[in-house]
Amino acid sequence: MRTDPDLAAEAARGSETAFAELVRRHQARVRGMARRLTGSEAGGDDIAQMTFLTAWQKIGTYRGGTFSAWICTICWREFLQVRRRTRPEIEFDETAEIIPFERPSDAQDDKMDLTRALEQLSEAQRVCVVMCVAAGLSHREAAEATGWPLGTVKSHVLRGVEALRKHLAKPEVA
Repeated sequence: MRTDPDLAAEAARGSETAFAELVRRHQARVRGMARRLTGSEAGGDDIAQMTFLTAWQKIGTYRGGTFSAWICTICWREFLQVRRRTRPEIEFDETAEIIPFERPSDAQDDKMDLTRALEQLSEAQRVCVVMCVAAGLSHREAAEATGWPLGTVKSHVLRGVEALRKHLAKPEVA
């Protein structure tokens, strides 16, 4: 079995097959990370697609280390770019009709509870928890990806995980 660095070197020489194997190996991690960062499947899938496009364009810059950390760093940067471009401007329509919210089906409850719990975290905590817990990066890799100090990342992960535990342990949470 070829290693990620070997595949990356082949991809840098133009091998689409090698890059396709890297995508296959890492797409679930990148999609999961992007979906959790955005809180949206569609938005996360768009960021994941942009991540792999950017990775293909910049595969020659990969200089070793874990490929998953390198690709998750690209994902983080793509997320930041999208967020900067799409800062929502809130406008209120006084004449808008209020539509009652329908409760999701029981099959989606667990997913919705985790999504709501992640939304309760500060953005920094959510980013660190998603990178270290969901995407599986080490604290050091997450610190390198975000540019934040290692101690800050560790602190955000610790506090974020504790806040998630408290939120998910509430009786009204499924």
